[in-house]
Amino acid sequence: MQAVRKGRVSLVESATDEIRGQIVNGTWPVGSRIPPESALSEALGVSRASVREAVRSLVHSGLLEPRQGDGTFVISDDDSAVALRRRLERAELSHVTQVRQGLDVVAARQAAKHRTDEQLAGIEAALARRKAALAARDSEAFTAADAEFHVLVAEAGANPVLADIYRSLSAALREELRRAACLDTADAARTDPHARLTDAIRAQDPQAAVDAAVLLLAGHVRDLALPLDD
Repeated sequence: MQAVRKGRVSLVESATDEIRGQIVNGTWPVGSRIPPESALSEALGVSRASVREAVRSLVHSGLLEPRQGDGTFVISDDDSAVALRRRLERAELSHVTQVRQGLDVVAARQAAKHRTDEQLAGIEAALARRKAALAARDSEAFTAADAEFHVLVAEAGANPVLADIYRSLSAALREELRRAACLDTADAARTDPHARLTDAIRAQDPQAAVDAAVLLLAGHVRDLALPLDD
């Protein structure tokens, strides 16, 4: 870590940028505790008050989280993703699902084209967890596995931007599933479009993957009774 430079940019802004840089470059990965205020003050060559303001700014932006008696921890390494996630938390469910109508098709097609064997194994494992949770009537585990399934499909598409968007969407996906009474509708379905999508990705058949994604999302729209054609 470099000492901040005194100049036209305020010491607090410089300290904030330096701490953010340590997070983004992986020096302090997600889940780690950052150094204490005194150590940061010495390393950056600024007052503890400036460090305190810099840390407070990064807490507000969603990169850091203070834990009483345990220090301050990194909870995200991308403040733009945090901003998107917060925006999605305020969005109407119908608007999120409209966005998914386009993204799901792209994610499915790309996954069928580009998935690796390791990524396919991850998708299959999430599908298995989804089936097990359905059999156990465990709603929380079911929604978590379902949301994870969609994130893994997006990650298999060799498009990091799409994967980042889906990771930000994961909380909204879980809310969508809860609203759709997912266990009951999954029980009632004769065939599982998630399994059909997995089969298409396994076969590396982009058109079959698109067809499965369209079928899957149509079921969500029906279950939620959303007016998505407006």
